[in-house]
Amino acid sequence: MITDSAVFEDEQLPRRLLHREAAVDHLSRAWEPALDGEQAHDVLIHGPSGVGKTSLARFALQKLTRHADIHSAHVESLGKSTAGVVRSILHDLPGSDPATNTPREDLCIELRERVDQPTIVILDEADDLPATDALDRLADVDGLSVVAICHDKEQWLSQLDNQLRRRLLLKELALDRFGVNELADILEARARRGLPSGVVTREQLEEIADEVAGVARKGIQSLRQAALLAEERDHSEIGADDVADSYERAQRYILEQNLESLPFHHQLLYELIRVGSGLKAGELHDRYEAVAEEVYHGRGLTPISERSRRLKLSKLEDYELIEVEGENRHRKYSVTETDIELSFSLNLIV
Repeated sequence: MITDSAVFEDEQLPRRLLHREAAVDHLSRAWEPALDGEQAHDVLIHGPSGVGKTSLARFALQKLTRHADIHSAHVESLGKSTAGVVRSILHDLPGSDPATNTPREDLCIELRERVDQPTIVILDEADDLPATDALDRLADVDGLSVVAICHDKEQWLSQLDNQLRRRLLLKELALDRFGVNELADILEARARRGLPSGVVTREQLEEIADEVAGVARKGIQSLRQAALLAEERDHSEIGADDVADSYERAQRYILEQNLESLPFHHQLLYELIRVGSGLKAGELHDRYEAVAEEVYHGRGLTPISERSRRLKLSKLEDYELIEVEGENRHRKYSVTETDIELSFSLNLIV
């Protein structure tokens, strides 16, 4: 039934970014200096998971590059060190990639030398970056502007110095969930491109939009699963039962993709919680320290501090992989779906 599966992929940009026109204009104004060869403003985009923060930044940047001679880079920031961030930027900029053993200082020097015209860098999933000096290093590069994308603005900004905070707050942009009719419009546009004509009704699209509370990613994946279910059941069009059964499958797909996309530190914490059938904060940290030496051996990584673990746990919660009850020492962590497992085994013995 699906005629173009790419339409339902997270990386697929729509031809038009419906109901985000004001947000696109906001970014265009922030980047306007680049049209005259000047450094653009930094931007902080924040909001819940799945509302299109990354799509917005990519769409607006793609639009800008049609009218301006600028360079750009897109960095998947989560779990990256300062060197990892700089290396990713250099990979996207004109020129050859630096050697894998290039020291951090040399990478930063090369970046300053390589940026010779307005350059905009999207720092996707930037929640970990305040724990590094990556933002300070990028702020030192003349002509380079950042678009930092995070979930919790207050928590993220609280870890920055005043100068960086002011730079990012000057052009901050908050994204929220879509309204039911807005998300139904978005789903209708996807259906026109990815499904045969007439197989889904507007009422069904509105029902999906309402059920997922205006979260675009959940809506798009629910529509995809409804179409797959209709095909499996040999339906000529999407039925009420296909829509009703799509939400659980879509949620499972999203959780699996989220878990797979996370760095190893996050995955280890998730697996400890899952295997432990829910753990209090103290128990979780004790178990982490008990297994850390063995599970990190040979991975080219080192165990992280308790403070860093708390940041990773916040990301797991943002991604709806875990639930948190209580506060501070009385926190208890549990996974939202016990059968969502890693694609590889850690053989945890705790």
